[in-house]
Amino acid sequence: AIEAVEDGGERVSSTVLRQQLAEGDLEGAARVLGRRYAISGKVVHGKQLGRKLGYPTANLRLAGKRPALTGIYATWVHGIGPEPRASVSSLGTRPTVAGVEPLLEAHVFHFDGDLYGRRIEVEFVAKLRDEEKFDDLPALVHQMDLDSAQARRALRLDMEQRGAVA
Repeated sequence: AIEAVEDGGERVSSTVLRQQLAEGDLEGAARVLGRRYAISGKVVHGKQLGRKLGYPTANLRLAGKRPALTGIYATWVHGIGPEPRASVSSLGTRPTVAGVEPLLEAHVFHFDGDLYGRRIEVEFVAKLRDEEKFDDLPALVHQMDLDSAQARRALRLDMEQRGAVA
């Protein structure tokens, strides 16, 4: 047995962390972890639908694991170059296209290279919204446009808070 770990009077545990992630409390999760929550893996081929919709993505499979968090997020992608790259990411089952397997899809802004087989890390900055099913692909693309604009704002704010120049 080990003694309970506390931070600011709150018990630190994997259960608390999973609850914070499920609630979209990324700041609380970062306090527990000592860093922001991130998922890493090798980029795999998908169905190329994002590319057809104007939003190519780097896809990470979760090896059958159910993530503690789901939804749409402002994210930084590490592993493409010397600096993290701004991105908007979806983590879930993609209900609009009848997906069933959880998948992390990161759309890296202003990037048009080949990432297949490359190991990347997706760092979660802010939850934008829950995953939802849209009536058709044009409605999905419209929401993706809104999500991208919101993610860019969140990441600019993150850069300002870190003292970096946007």
